[in-house]
Amino acid sequence: MLGAAKLTDSELLAIIIKTGTKDNNCLELAKSLLSQNYTGLSGFSYLSNASIEELKKIKGIGRVKAIQIKAVMEISKRINKCSQEAIRKITSPIDIYNLLKNELEDEQVELIKVVILNKKNIVKSMITISKGAQDKAVVGVKELLVEPLKQMASSIIIVHNHPSGDPTPSKQDINFTKVMCERCSMFDIEVLDHIIIGKNKYVSIKELDNSIFQERRRIL
Repeated sequence: MLGAAKLTDSELLAIIIKTGTKDNNCLELAKSLLSQNYTGLSGFSYLSNASIEELKKIKGIGRVKAIQIKAVMEISKRINKCSQEAIRKITSPIDIYNLLKNELEDEQVELIKVVILNKKNIVKSMITISKGAQDKAVVGVKELLVEPLKQMASSIIIVHNHPSGDPTPSKQDINFTKVMCERCSMFDIEVLDHIIIGKNKYVSIKELDNSIFQERRRIL
């Protein structure tokens, strides 16, 4: 009567689950699913990251229900991706955060991405260049520059996540940014910023220390 927007998370999930067990109806089963906690994740974040086998361990969730849940989570990700792709003009660090937060903030391993921009700071493409363990992804200058050079990028923004949820840059993050600014300048590609995404927050290294990025102009 009031529309889907008025339903709780549990009620929406119960519609997908459809049936419960002899001990719990579908709504109770939905509440149980959303209360699960895995590596610090709960609610829909848990359902998005849990595997089918992990979901099947929950009483009342068989293979069919697990597949249905994962399918809905994937549809949600693709809808978010379509919305993100509508954001093309980058004017501030928060634009990058809004563009990539849904992809990166719940990621359990560290990903390094490069956002390639044209002269008007409009996004040409977004490339994942490294995927690492829970605490670190490693990338060299060559790997980072391959696609920007191919696409004749005017500028790039480096983005990576911290699986811990805390986006505070490490000394290694700062040093990496300095090296990339210097090396990219040799190819007349400007590094506009390095954004670190955590859980529901981000840090712009440029906002912390703009001198790192001004160094490029002195080199040129």
